[in-house]
Amino acid sequence: MRFLLGLIVGVALTIIAVYVLDMRAERETQHVVNWKIVGERLHALTANAQKAWQDFTREMTGPQ
Repeated sequence: MRFLLGLIVGVALTIIAVYVLDMRAERETQHVVNWKIVGERLHALTANAQKAWQDFTREMTGPQ
């Protein structure tokens, strides 16, 4: 359990550090991460996860 928590915290800290580094960079320099693309892919990922969950719950509850 400690390993899983440490892994999650480590990933979160890494993402936060890169985000802060990118936001503090001057506008002329190139960012490490294209946050617009990350946002679009995260939105698509959550939409697919929601659809999969709805399909799963529909199968478990049966026809209504």
